Amino acid sequence: MFTPPPSPRPRMRDDSPQTPVLEAGTHKGLPAVDVKRRIGRRTRWLVILVPFFLVLITASTRYLVHPMAFDIFTEAPGTVPWEKLASQVLNWTPHERHGVLEPRQLALATSTSTSASSVNPSPTTTANAPVPTIPSSPPGLPTPFPQPFDGNLTQNFSSISCFNFFGNMTNAASFRTCRPLSLLLDSSSAIINAQTNLTLLNSIVWGTCNTDTAKDQCVANMGWFAENLKTACAQDLLDQNAMAVTTLNDLQSYSLVRATGCLSDPTANTYCYLNAVHNPNPSDLYFYGLPLGNTLPKTTSPSCSACTRSLMGTYAAALGDPAQAAGLTGLKKTYTDAANLAVAQCGSGYAAAAAISGAVSALRRGLSWWTGGGVVFMCTLLQALP
Repeated sequence: MFTPPPSPRPRMRDDSPQTPVLEAGTHKGLPAVDVKRRIGRRTRWLVILVPFFLVLITASTRYLVHPMAFDIFTEAPGTVPWEKLASQVLNWTPHERHGVLEPRQLALATSTSTSASSVNPSPTTTANAPVPTIPSSPPGLPTPFPQPFDGNLTQNFSSISCFNFFGNMTNAASFRTCRPLSLLLDSSSAIINAQTNLTLLNSIVWGTCNTDTAKDQCVANMGWFAENLKTACAQDLLDQNAMAVTTLNDLQSYSLVRATGCLSDPTANTYCYLNAVHNPNPSDLYFYGLPLGNTLPKTTSPSCSACTRSLMGTYAAALGDPAQAAGLTGLKKTYTDAANLAVAQCGSGYAAAAAISGAVSALRRGLSWWTGGGVVFMCTLLQALP
């Protein structure tokens, strides 16, 4: 007789606590309650840190790179012409950070503004006088010809060697015969005074473009003085002595400023520089200070002339030449903002896009560094929390 197998016994209920299943990377050996508490703490810190980090990024981008259209919010109400306002609103080209003027730069900007009033004297002297054409034959040059530092050299120097260098340089024939326009614009009261007399100024500019010493030799002479200034005025440069720093920049910018000073308006056969002096609006004149380290005022509104186009093109070409760009310290600091302004108000043909995009790319790399570094810092901080 067949006997069936016994019925299976009912399973015993297991009331013992279950060990939580832990995945890779979790906190092994910790009770579930502690794990939840740790996650809660990290979540609270994350809620605090993420908004703070986003605010930091937003604040940094205001000073690194933002669309030029945002600049309308920094202008005082009623101070921007509607034409400029309309062009800025439609311009989403990013530009570099708004620089904070150092004391020396502030002085340069102030001197530019001051000189602007002197290059636009009363209408009876300059504004109503026609711009003279470029002389076809050597004009009568003023004697003596204007020279840099025509006031005095009694400024404080950090070293006697630097003081002696300036005295020797300004009296050397190899310096005086080259009539350096870059230094004249920065340190000669004679050329500022001459801007009330366009005929005299025309002769002076002609004289800087047509030196008795060959141009290539003058470029070499100024390079020699620049190198010797670095040695004789090493302490002054270290101390940021304004005269030493500015003169070094002007010596290194000699070739470029000579070229821009000699640019001509093909439609009128006049020097572009004289056109800018003659214009009651000093904006065009501000562009000639870029190699000297002078930034453009926010109120700058260029005339968008062929001269402005040629001037900005000359600057872009100089910055694109490694041999020449190495010494253009002042222009490197001022070109990008000026190019962005020229493009915004005059069109893309008024500045080299390559120069602008290169500066923007560098700023974006800086922004990426900020972002990446911040993420790493936040993750490290969260991992370190108990």
